[in-house]
Amino acid sequence: MDDPDSLGRYAEIASNSGVPRVARLTPRGRGAVATLRLEHAAAILDADPPLFRAANLRPASAQVIGRIVFGSFGCDAPEDVVYCRREEQVIELHCHGGDAAVARILRDLRERGVTVEDWFEQESRRLGLFAAECRSALARAPTLRTAELILAQNSGVLQSAVERVIAALPETSRAARLLEEIWRWRHFGSRLTEPWRVGIVGRPNVGKSSLINALAGYERSIVFDEPGTTRDVVTVETAFRGWPVQIADTAGLRTAAGPLEAEGMRRARDYLATADLVLMVFDRSQPGAAIDLQLLAEFPTALVAANKCDLPDAWGNTTPSTAVQVSATTGQGLGELVDQIVSRLVPETPTATTAIPISHRQGETLGLAREALLRNDVEAAVTALREMLTSG
Repeated sequence: MDDPDSLGRYAEIASNSGVPRVARLTPRGRGAVATLRLEHAAAILDADPPLFRAANLRPASAQVIGRIVFGSFGCDAPEDVVYCRREEQVIELHCHGGDAAVARILRDLRERGVTVEDWFEQESRRLGLFAAECRSALARAPTLRTAELILAQNSGVLQSAVERVIAALPETSRAARLLEEIWRWRHFGSRLTEPWRVGIVGRPNVGKSSLINALAGYERSIVFDEPGTTRDVVTVETAFRGWPVQIADTAGLRTAAGPLEAEGMRRARDYLATADLVLMVFDRSQPGAAIDLQLLAEFPTALVAANKCDLPDAWGNTTPSTAVQVSATTGQGLGELVDQIVSRLVPETPTATTAIPISHRQGETLGLAREALLRNDVEAAVTALREMLTSG
């Protein structure tokens, strides 16, 4: 532990050049390399005893800006690090991946008066909340297609669209039309970082688990011919045509069930209540049952898949006309089914120039501006829109 005189020297250094802050840039958990960004003059690392000892024997504050330097960090069992002064007051430290090495470095920095913050806090303070939201969304994009749309927003598409709304005022009717074009994409924008949710429903033993495995491309769900095998909601994340999708294999729905299976059915209905799409599966090789009709009535907007189309058809003319004929065993009809899922989830495909709010806050702020325009409050609308773009 540092002595009181040393702590006084660290505090003096901090007072001369602002509050020192450090944030971890890489995700938590095990990894090859972890990266920290320290915002402060490098002299804080040189105070006695020095925290960073470079292989070239120069103090941290004497290292050339932009040069990568190998060395060690810490006084007690030091960690090997790569050090780089990116700017006069910005330092990057690259250490062994994993929480243990990062925790030791952060502990040493905290003892020198450095404030530890998360990456989003640091980006929000440096760049403003809007820019931080764009960068955060880009880092969390699950597919290349969604990353491209987020990158377009980060590159100015969304900001330019909002500025056009502001410029159109006080002509509220035109401004309202421009704003509506942005606001209507708010739900879509949330799916650029989180997958659409598709729940598979049907009575037991119609091939739901086999179908989810076929759609996912690997065996995620247990397949067994005993009804009630699936007792919980089993999810898998994949991508259809570049759009991220979470598919949920839910417990088969029927009237007679034991307590454990009944709990599985309750969880299934909870998931289905919040799903973006319900995919209803029937076994067309077996005669229809009353529960099939009940499910059709309970989920009238569901996408219907008639499974086991490789076997003789026992439904005949009673098969719903809109049902997609598929076989989870042979793969027949899976491409058409995927196309149908995508068309339901993404009925309108945005272009690279489409302005899309990509955070809940952005959508909420646009909603406030929209409400202000509806009551003809131009000042409140402008305030909300500017707050969205410049909030720090």
